[in-house]
Amino acid sequence: MVTEARRNHYSRLLRWYPRDWRDENGAVVLDSLEQHADDRGLARPSGAEAWSLRAHGLGARATPRWAGVFAAIALVSYAASTAVLLTDAILLPGAGLAHLVLSGGIGALALSLSTLVLVHRRGSISSPAAGIVAACAIPACGFAVLTAASWSAGFADADAGTESGLFASAGGYFFAAAVVAGTACLAPLVDALIGIRRSLGARVGLSVVCAMPAAMVIGVLSVTGYMLGAIAAAVLLIMALRAEHRESRVAAPVAESADSRRLVDDGPGPVPGPRTAVRVSALVSPVLGLACAVFALTGSDWSIGVADATRAMNLGLAAGALAAIPVVLASAAVLERRLGVIVHGSALLVSVSLIVEAGAQFLGAGHPSQWPLTLTAALVLGLGLALPVVRLVPGAPLRRASIVVGAGVAASVIGLALVPMAGFIAPLAAVALLVHVHRAASAGRMPGRRRVEDRAHAA
Repeated sequence: MVTEARRNHYSRLLRWYPRDWRDENGAVVLDSLEQHADDRGLARPSGAEAWSLRAHGLGARATPRWAGVFAAIALVSYAASTAVLLTDAILLPGAGLAHLVLSGGIGALALSLSTLVLVHRRGSISSPAAGIVAACAIPACGFAVLTAASWSAGFADADAGTESGLFASAGGYFFAAAVVAGTACLAPLVDALIGIRRSLGARVGLSVVCAMPAAMVIGVLSVTGYMLGAIAAAVLLIMALRAEHRESRVAAPVAESADSRRLVDDGPGPVPGPRTAVRVSALVSPVLGLACAVFALTGSDWSIGVADATRAMNLGLAAGALAAIPVVLASAAVLERRLGVIVHGSALLVSVSLIVEAGAQFLGAGHPSQWPLTLTAALVLGLGLALPVVRLVPGAPLRRASIVVGAGVAASVIGLALVPMAGFIAPLAAVALLVHVHRAASAGRMPGRRRVEDRAHAA
């Protein structure tokens, strides 16, 4: 009777494993567990054994698809958090708390779990240790959000000149709890990555010493670095999809490898037309860009019809954004042989974003449409930067398109910083492009082109 009850208990624990694994290995493992229990005289699985079976079962279920799902959740959360902050939605009641929950709570937790799954699939951390990390990540993120919300409430009370309430005064306690939970979360991961062979006490002490400051830094970044979190989530999503594709593929198709080589190596020899156009663009754009930058900084002192320095800055940035378009098109001509023809789609999107930003700057500071146009330009620029990523994403066209859109939304954070400063960045990019073209011409080939003979010779 005891043996039957024990066997049923083991059988229930094995349900934590995937069905395919149970169909293939379940009977053998169950008999082995029963034999081990008989040898030790156990009437039921011990707590440590039950925890180990559950952890390894979840570890077997945690495929790269799980990492992709968590990364997608993180990307959506960070994007929504950024949208709340950068739009008028932040003025709505409760928008600040929603921003914290989305970025420091849901986004940070999903990003952590996605990273954990990928690290576990690489064999860098055991299933039980990964289970501890995942379990401690939940309270760590929760206390981090409570800390930020408490401090925000304290600042609001101070601005209003009122005495801090109970929640606002508990920020220090929330912070301490977040550090403890974060340290417990990172310590097993640090121990697994360091991999030292010492006593248990030495390993725990070293792990805690390394994990505690890391927990503080990550906690601050999870609350304040939400814009960078979107980019990290997009990168993890692409890594997860590629890992899933590798695990599901029995052998790499020959045709696929041949196509990938053709994108890089095949093609005609040097074409004088694009090279000449690139050189002309690289020579003209610095002059135009510098002129626009000078006007933006000093135009109010000498230009007629410019009322103040702000208007001169807006007009200079508008002209600089338009002057950057030739550099974008020339860069696409250079990168075509490395990234494929899709780079021209990127150049088109980037050019559209610069035109939109030029319109935003021409409207001037204080115009109600300037900020919405700048946000639109940043989003379009982000999509342009992310478009070549489609070559890295396996799967159906709809999934690839969805990933590119998500990566574009994440890259719009970069676009938000680049678009207004395009007039100042374009001259530097043009000079770098001119140097690249000159060096490639000296080597006797078109920039970005590599021949099959060169690779064969190098091999």
